[in-house]
Amino acid sequence: MDKNSNGLADAGAHIKALDKAPKEKPLVSILIRSTNRPELPHALKSIASQTYQALEIIIVNATGEGEIALPPDLGVPVRVLNGQRRLRSSAANALLETAQGRWALFLDDDDWLAPDHIDRLVDAVQSGKQLVGAYAGVSCVEPNTDDIGGLSEGFTEVRRFDEPYDPARLIFENYIPINAMLFDLALIRSTEGLQFDTDFDLFEDWDFWLQLQAYGSFEHVPGISAFYRIHGDAGVGVRMDDGDAADAALDQLLNKWRGHWSIEGLHNMVGFSRKGYQLQQSGMALQELLEASARELETARRENEIQLANERKTAQANLDAARQMFEAQSSAERESARHAMLSQRQTFEHQLAVQQETAEVTLARVRESFEQQMSDERETALFNSQAAQRAHDNLIAHYENSRSWQLTKPLRDFRRSVHRQYELTGLADVKVQLFRGLLGVAMGAYRSPALAGVVRLVPPTVKQKIRNTLLQGTFAPGAAVQVGLQTHVKLEALPKVSIVIPLYNHAGYIEKCITSALAQDWPNFEVVVVNDCSPDPAVRSVLDRLEGLPGLKIAHNTENMGICLTQNRALSLSGGSVIAFLDCDDYLLPDAISTCMRAWQDDTVYLHSGRINVDEHDKEINRINFVSLPRQDYFAENLNAMYATHLKLIRRDAFVRVGLFDPRFDTAQDYEMLMRIAHHYPSSSFVHVPDFVYCHRLHEAQATQTKRDQQDRMTLLIQNEARLRQSIRQGKYSRFISFIMLSYGKHSQTLKAIEGLKATVHIPHEIILYDNGSDAETVEFIRKEIDGKFAQIRVFYGDRNLGPALGRRMALEKAVGEWVIIFDNDEIPEPGWLEELLLRAQSMENVGAVCCRVAFPDKNLQFSGGKADLIGDNGIDLALFDRGVPYDDLSTCGFREVDWCPIGATLFTQNIARYLHDGYPNTFEDAGVSFALKKQGLKLLNSPGSLVWHDHITFQPKAEMREQYMRDRYNPKMMLKSVASFYQENGLLIHDDYIWRENGLQTLNHEQVLERLDEALQMETRF
Repeated sequence: MDKNSNGLADAGAHIKALDKAPKEKPLVSILIRSTNRPELPHALKSIASQTYQALEIIIVNATGEGEIALPPDLGVPVRVLNGQRRLRSSAANALLETAQGRWALFLDDDDWLAPDHIDRLVDAVQSGKQLVGAYAGVSCVEPNTDDIGGLSEGFTEVRRFDEPYDPARLIFENYIPINAMLFDLALIRSTEGLQFDTDFDLFEDWDFWLQLQAYGSFEHVPGISAFYRIHGDAGVGVRMDDGDAADAALDQLLNKWRGHWSIEGLHNMVGFSRKGYQLQQSGMALQELLEASARELETARRENEIQLANERKTAQANLDAARQMFEAQSSAERESARHAMLSQRQTFEHQLAVQQETAEVTLARVRESFEQQMSDERETALFNSQAAQRAHDNLIAHYENSRSWQLTKPLRDFRRSVHRQYELTGLADVKVQLFRGLLGVAMGAYRSPALAGVVRLVPPTVKQKIRNTLLQGTFAPGAAVQVGLQTHVKLEALPKVSIVIPLYNHAGYIEKCITSALAQDWPNFEVVVVNDCSPDPAVRSVLDRLEGLPGLKIAHNTENMGICLTQNRALSLSGGSVIAFLDCDDYLLPDAISTCMRAWQDDTVYLHSGRINVDEHDKEINRINFVSLPRQDYFAENLNAMYATHLKLIRRDAFVRVGLFDPRFDTAQDYEMLMRIAHHYPSSSFVHVPDFVYCHRLHEAQATQTKRDQQDRMTLLIQNEARLRQSIRQGKYSRFISFIMLSYGKHSQTLKAIEGLKATVHIPHEIILYDNGSDAETVEFIRKEIDGKFAQIRVFYGDRNLGPALGRRMALEKAVGEWVIIFDNDEIPEPGWLEELLLRAQSMENVGAVCCRVAFPDKNLQFSGGKADLIGDNGIDLALFDRGVPYDDLSTCGFREVDWCPIGATLFTQNIARYLHDGYPNTFEDAGVSFALKKQGLKLLNSPGSLVWHDHITFQPKAEMREQYMRDRYNPKMMLKSVASFYQENGLLIHDDYIWRENGLQTLNHEQVLERLDEALQMETRF
């Protein structure tokens, strides 16, 4: 086939023109030559599972008989060419003529693709290079049986093609299987005669690659993402029994192309041959060197084992001596402390019993006097809140200065302390404090530079065991034995109510607003005001004048944050178990809180009242309540129009469950919060108080057309998201979700985690459980209790521990979901977690990952997202937001964009298998994935309404395979390899105290540290 120079020039111009075009999602045509093999549905399913969506499938029925049967609901456009029998080259040309894509890829009907195959190749051809094609690695597999079920189950790899591009080598050997290559279909359309040669029915693809190679270069994309099945009459290009046929086809190919080889081409061919001979000679020398090295390594290993055994004996002897000393000393201290505490408790409880009755009588008299006084003065207080404030101040002063109250205060304080110490056992607090002290001493010794040399002699597993043993003792008995939220916990008799006031301008109204809140007749309340950087200087003057009044907290934002973030800050500053919301231009009647709290029930979550509309001068306009509405289904009724409004009292722990206010909904935040709470709580948790206790001011500054338009847009979005939440709960969602769970021991917890997913996930999904080389006991448990017992679960078994990154990659390669959720096998989700997680992932554009709030069984958070702080020019500290903070601390419940997503209980909007490799043996693979997603311009978010409990192995001293898990998970040398991989990919050096100390990096300079990282990268990952 002769190619003229003009054709080559035209093709080059064509490629350059395309190279300047904007990078978008071009259509890719998948071309299938089919003889109607039974494996065709499997091939089509692998196309439908591609992460790249702009696809079309064209199938040619090469037999010319019958019709191709297609699976239902494939989700990708399919065209079938029927009508006549075609040989392989003719069938390929028919597909090329019909295809409409910008790029194309051939797939035989018995082969298949990994989910990211097309995505990887499109990224390569759009990289800006002048390419006519890109190819990835292909695994040639042979089935062990006739079963054609799983993507790679029951197969043995016969050969692997994953070689760098070498145009000279392509003349000698076709190392690019047909389904490896994404090629330029537009070039074929514009170039006459560029097609499959119909004289070939074997090696026709090799001939086609040689033709394409005449017009430009190929790009190699390393890594296996396609599979070539060898069985029966398939796969003859890889394994052929008929050598004569292969020789004849090779002669035919050489006869065609030898006239086209230039002097330069022949020179390259000779050079390639010489290179092969040199590699052969180098290989023999390398083999000899490896054998000698192996002998030296074996000798070193034996010497090291002897030295390590001696060090272990010494360390164990030191540990036994320390334990004996501790046990002898702690026994005496516990006995002495117990006697002292018992004596003090008896003395103070006697005094408390004598004087408690006097205090209660005094308190009753004070309350009676208070109620009588407020009854007499209520009418006046309606018009004069300052007078009510003075009365309230006098009453509180009388109440707090009473002799009995002052005398009993030390007793009350001590009683609370005694109850805390003896809530389970008289020695509970003593034991906890003792273990906390020992843990502090142990950690101080570990971090001491003077002891670094000695500490490094102790094996990491021994140090982890000591730390975990001491850590176990720092929790009171029963404090860390159960996970899960307690709903509808009964509040105290007179719960504290926090009245929060977000403030922006309105200087003429805010003093009346705040003093009306301070004048409430409820005996246990506070007022929290947050000024959102009001530009009106008069606002600051008013607040400065009120600063210091009893029960008032005032905070100032340093920049304007909007009403949602301002309310969130007020919530975080508040201490009440019930939160009341008051706008800064409105005010309350003095009995507003007490009237509402009289209607509060044990299961109340959300309470709202009637209101009085007033004008700018406090003149009443009208009164509104909702006593005539049915209020049977708060979600459905408020979905049409919000009526649960104005004085709103909400339980504090409701925000712990659903999250704080979402900044996307400034100006409509109350409606969005109502619909969120109404989704997660039953209508019986809502209470309407028809009393008119809230004065809502109507004035011109409120009712601009811009605000109304914005509220209308927000309202529509809120309603759409509320319906989506409800649909997810009812099992309807547009995306198929793959849950990825890795198993390595802890099989009892694995079953609990799966049961937790079963109870909270109702949408179409799959759970892929990959056992990462667990012991026989764990594998037997999974086979008996899990495998085949749950409809949505597919279980795969690995023969050795690959580490978390490669283990999850193995599972991800089986996944077919559009989105994936990595869920650890020792986690338990709270109800409603998935609705908020999915909603958060589609709340804005370009989201790459969303992580949950994850809490330990001791009720403290493990994380609510990851944060990264730069250290110097190329150092980084990978920390966790809110680590160690109680899960019910409202400061942890806000919406934020995070720096990285810890991988457990995290949703990814793409299959992340490509970012997981053996460079991350046991840690930091989540940071590696997160930074790779950020390089794509994707956002990483938290989901404060998605709470998951992490029953970590620290809290499970009897977990299956605990010792082996701890040894592998905290292997410091493997951790150093992870640090090295992250540095190689991102140019940032992770500073981690444990890794640096265990590997002796803290005494090295920067260049020496980098040398150690280079050595770590060469280590083989083995557990």
